[in-house]
Amino acid sequence: MQVSVTGRHYEVTPALKAYVDARVDRFSRWATPVSTQVMLSAEKHRHKAEILLRVEGKEFAGKDQSEDMYSAVDRAADKLEKQLRRFKDRRTTARKNGQAVRSNGAWISGTLRVLKAGSVGKGSEQHEILRAADYKLEPLTIDEAIVRLEEQQEPFLVFSNRGTDLIHIVYRDREGDYGVLNLHTKA
Repeated sequence: MQVSVTGRHYEVTPALKAYVDARVDRFSRWATPVSTQVMLSAEKHRHKAEILLRVEGKEFAGKDQSEDMYSAVDRAADKLEKQLRRFKDRRTTARKNGQAVRSNGAWISGTLRVLKAGSVGKGSEQHEILRAADYKLEPLTIDEAIVRLEEQQEPFLVFSNRGTDLIHIVYRDREGDYGVLNLHTKA
């Protein structure tokens, strides 16, 4: 992650830069920052700190002022941490509630049915369903899907590609390699 600390009418000491870096490192608890810009300025007895944090596709900002630069940095960072906590809570709550991915105005979900082996081949009316459950598709990258597949110890994972909204299936083959099946629809 890039951290840029700039002083406007203020000299940034190495101790202050180390302090700012330590405070910025704490943001990785709630999100994976792409870049961070910290602007410090002073006017008479007012010290201002402004922190701009970029996360994939989103920007967060926190700014505050105080009589001391260290407390201004703390207060700005606290405001930013509060925003990041809310952002993460919204994402995890949506995931826990099983909200499906929205694509082209329609919600993407499916039903997974486990059929008894002996009932297959006799027509769909004769299938004996052992288990059935709703299957919500999460927006993931292929790398995230493979990590999730390893965590779950499942033979496959169906997901929506975060960048394209296409549906993919990731599976593990007998040699331990991973296959990715890209599903396309023809108009």
